[in-house]
Amino acid sequence: MAQPGGTQVEGDVRARLDALLPLVRSWQSWTDERRRPAEPVIRGFARAGLLRLLAPRAYGGEELDPASLLELVEAVAAVDGSAAWTIMTCNEEMGIASAYLPEGAVTELLRAAPDTVVAGSGLASGTSRPDAGGWRVDGRWRFVSGAPCADHLILGTVVEASRPRTLCFVLVPIEQVEVLDTWHVTGLRGTGSHDVVAQDVFVPSARAGEVTTTGATVPATTFYRLPYGLRFPFPKVGVACGVARAALDAFATLASEKTPVMARSSLRERAVAQAAMGEATAALSSGRAWVREVLAELWSTAGAGHPVSDELHARTRLACSTAVAGAVRAVDLVCSAAGSSVNFIGSPLDRCFRDVHAVPQHFMVAPYQAATAGRVLLGLDPDDPAF
Repeated sequence: MAQPGGTQVEGDVRARLDALLPLVRSWQSWTDERRRPAEPVIRGFARAGLLRLLAPRAYGGEELDPASLLELVEAVAAVDGSAAWTIMTCNEEMGIASAYLPEGAVTELLRAAPDTVVAGSGLASGTSRPDAGGWRVDGRWRFVSGAPCADHLILGTVVEASRPRTLCFVLVPIEQVEVLDTWHVTGLRGTGSHDVVAQDVFVPSARAGEVTTTGATVPATTFYRLPYGLRFPFPKVGVACGVARAALDAFATLASEKTPVMARSSLRERAVAQAAMGEATAALSSGRAWVREVLAELWSTAGAGHPVSDELHARTRLACSTAVAGAVRAVDLVCSAAGSSVNFIGSPLDRCFRDVHAVPQHFMVAPYQAATAGRVLLGLDPDDPAF
């Protein structure tokens, strides 16, 4: 499928993903119950080369544009939101590793283990200090999606006593950290987004990248010309929209089969159900369309080598958070119209409701992004360190 302002999702990539969707569906309940990703699913995506979608081709990745990644994430989310979130974050972490580790580090990693799974956190929640031939790392990172299935973690740290403030991104084998069982939640339960702790872990220099600004990436591909804060909002749109699409499909099925209490005809004959379906479809589709529009402009700007203006940055953030809000509203509308059926454990609408409401809890697409964008569009400073 051609993506405006981007490349084309190659048939081979989409075919590899589509072939794995039945596997994703078969493990859906298991992951929700166990609060972790299913190893066969994550390994399947890794073996198919679908956890390196953002990595440069020169490193062995697919080098996809944002609109293409959004499409693929949405396809998985329409089957299982947790699987989509985990696959999304693993791709983001491989993207961070590709951005900041020394040239050749990711290539070497993928050559040695093509099916390797990299999870982690780009937030500088730890510290690092120089040691002979490398770095000593300590810290605790929250919300490390996919940690139970990961082989390596890419972790953000602040170099101790650095002036100016210097970041160091490190690649650590999962065996060298402790994964804490902290992911006791209702939405996106199957992501296994636990905390991880590193204590005096040694990381060789070949697997550490030191930068004073997140704009100082090693590769010079179009994706890495995007501001750091714009590399992460759009995949969340794919998760939210995919979950919402699944909710609308589940509601359509329910409405055709269910006869409400005290009613003589099916739910779909009721005006409340018809209005909910119409408004939900509009809320979902309009948000998604705006995101694609701004991504096309963003990709064209970066591809031409032009700097991304604050105004375009603000509109992109705003479009992504608005699309996620639209997806949440779409699910809320059909769940309200569905009645008590939503409350039953095992109902697809129950899971969609839980999962979609977890997405805007991520700060990159949280509701407050509207205020941040509004400040910029009014000519003020964004007052946001991630901007």
